[in-house]
Amino acid sequence: MSVSIKLGKLINENLKGVKVYYTRVIDQDIDLYKRSTVANKINADLFLSIHCNSSTNKQANGTETFAMGLGKTESNLDVAKKENAEILTESNSIENYQGFDMNSPESDILLSLFQNAYLQNSLDFASKIQGQLTRHTTMRNRGVHQANFVVLWKASMPAVLTEIGFISNAKEEEFIGSEYGQWVVAACLFRAICEYRNKIDGLNDAIPEIENLIPKEVIEKERIRKENEELMRKQQEEQKRQEEERLKAQEQENNLQQEQKNDGKDLIYRVQFLSSPTQISSNDNRFKDLEDLFFYNEKGSWKYTAGLFASQKEALDYQKKIKDRYKDAFVVAFYKGKRVSIVEAKRLETANNNQE
Repeated sequence: MSVSIKLGKLINENLKGVKVYYTRVIDQDIDLYKRSTVANKINADLFLSIHCNSSTNKQANGTETFAMGLGKTESNLDVAKKENAEILTESNSIENYQGFDMNSPESDILLSLFQNAYLQNSLDFASKIQGQLTRHTTMRNRGVHQANFVVLWKASMPAVLTEIGFISNAKEEEFIGSEYGQWVVAACLFRAICEYRNKIDGLNDAIPEIENLIPKEVIEKERIRKENEELMRKQQEEQKRQEEERLKAQEQENNLQQEQKNDGKDLIYRVQFLSSPTQISSNDNRFKDLEDLFFYNEKGSWKYTAGLFASQKEALDYQKKIKDRYKDAFVVAFYKGKRVSIVEAKRLETANNNQE
C-alpha cells in the first residue's frame, strides 16, 4: 500500500488531468471482486494491482507482472491460486464469484474470457512495468505472464497485477520495505504508466528520470546509508585482516615454542582433538587446561592438537585422558615438523632404533 500511495502522489503531481482512485487507502481488507468493480464504476482507463510476492524458497527473487489469461505453466497456476485463495475468507463467495472454483479447469477458461478484449493492451502495459523495474532496480526479470487472477476479474479496461519483489527474500524485503526502495518502485511504475499513456494517446511527453521523481531528502538519506554501509564494510575487512595477521604471528610463535620443546627429537606424537575451517584464538575456552597446544593448517583446514610425546603409547595415554571431553580425539605423528601417518611414524621409529 505504501508503494500505491507514493505512485498516486507522483501521478497527481506530474500528470495533470489524470485522476487516481484507490481501492483502499488504509490497511483494511476488501473483497477481491470489489476492486475491479470500483474501477468499472468510475470508467477507469487502466487498472493496476500492486502486490508483494512470497515463497517457501527463501532464495526466490525478482519481479513479474501478470495479465488475465490461461496460465500456461504450473508456476503461473500456483501464483494465481495463491492470490485467489483470499476468496475463501470472504462472505457470500459463491454468489459473488458465480461459483468460481480455483481447482476447476472450466472456471479457469471462463474467467480468462472476461479480459480478452483488453488482453493486448494489458500485456503491453505489463511489459513496460517489467522493463522499468528491472532496468532501475537489481531485481531479476521474471517476465510477463498470463494467469487468472480474481482481482482482475471483469475489469472493463486493461488490467494487470504486478509482483514487485519477494518479501520472503531477505534482500528484496529490505529493499521494498525501505522508504527509498518504495519510492524507486513507485517511480518505475509511474514511468511505465507514462510510456503506456504516450503510446495509447499518441503523445510524445517527456518522462521524468527516476532520480527526479524521488524526494531529495529520501535520496540524501539513502546516500548517507550507503556511505555508512561501505564504511562499516571497510572497517570489518580491516579488523579481519588485523585478526588474521595476529593469528598468523601467534601460529609462528607457537610453532617456534613447540620446536624448542621437541628437544631435538625428529619424531614426535600429539593428540588431535579439533578441526575448524577458520583459525581459532589460543585463548578460546575449548583449549582450557590442555597441555602443549599446537595447531597447523592442512588443505585449508585448521587442526588443533595437544600434548607432546616421544612415543605413541604416551600419546594414547593422553588421548584417554581427554576422551571424555573430546570423543573424536586421535593420535597424530610429526617428523621434522611435518605431519606423517602413524604407519610411517612406526617405520621411522623402527629405523631409528635399528641405527642405535
